[in-house]
Parts: sequence; C-alpha cells; structure tokens
Amino acid sequence: MRVNAGTRSIGGPFGGLLGSILMVIIGIAFIFSSSFIAKQNASLKERCTAEVQATVIGFARSESSDNGSSSSSAVTPVFEYDYKGTTYSSNANSYSSTFKNTFKVGNSYTICVDPDDPMEFYSEDISKSDGTFLKIFRWLGIGLIVFGIMSFIISIVIVVVIGGAVGLAIMELFKKKE
Repeated sequence: MRVNAGTRSIGGPFGGLLGSILMVIIGIAFIFSSSFIAKQNASLKERCTAEVQATVIGFARSESSDNGSSSSSAVTPVFEYDYKGTTYSSNANSYSSTFKNTFKVGNSYTICVDPDDPMEFYSEDISKSDGTFLKIFRWLGIGLIVFGIMSFIISIVIVVVIGGAVGLAIMELFKKKE
C-alpha cells in the first residue's frame, strides 16, 4: 500500500477555476505594469524639452547580464553631450539586446534633456524599443485575461454538470430507499 503524505494538489474543475482566476490576475498585472511604464515614459518626454546632440561613447550592461559576455545581452547606450557649457555622460534606464544594432559608438544622435536635471534625457529611438516591449506585454496580458475567462467559464460549466449529475444520482438513491 502506497501512502502519499505531505503533497496536496487542487485538480479537476476546482483547480481549473483557481488557475483561471490566477491567469486573469496575472493578465491584469501585465496590463497595469505596461501602463505604468508607458506613463513614466510620457512623463519623461514631457520633462525633457532641451534638444541636444549626443554622441554614443559606449554601452552599459544590465546588472542581470554582467556575468554573460554574449553579444545578445541587454545593453543601453551611454551618451555624452554638452548642455549649457557642461559635458554630461549618461545612459538610459532601458536595456535591450537590439540597442547595439540601433546605436553605433561614435555616432551622433538627437536627444532631449531635462533642463532641471540634465542627467535625465529622452530618446525617441529608445522609446520606440520600449513601445514594442510594452505592446507585447499588454497583448500578453489581454491574452491571459481572455484565456482565463474562457477557462473559468468552462470550469464552471464542468462543475455545474458534474454537480448536477451527482445531485441527480443522490436523488435517485433516496427515491429507491423510500
């Protein structure tokens, strides 16, 4: 005789209900996250009004890709630019493996800096990359919500059908005893 102690799983239609609710919650989190990031980008664009020419002097790697030296690791361009007689060197908060193809070291690009904090800047090229990511994230969230709702409806139907069949069987059992 085999006894399985300590592990318990929720299966069947009730597991489907729980899983579908979880999918909807994760989908909503994806949509809210992408909306939050888009709002931050819009706020940065609104603050950065001073247009300057900046030269890419190199790339900074994301913390998660420091140990990997592959060319596909996520990077962000490091820009050097002059604003009101002071030279600044700054990089964006966005990292992508495609930035090495978009930006070339030594090339000049137009960026907009925040007059109150010249270390902060907005780049249309970086924003395009973020926009693609945010669209994918948003559509993934919508897909999870739709799939979760469909799964929830199917699970409810299964619970009702099984519950109805069990209820009819119990009623028949009591009828026979009378």
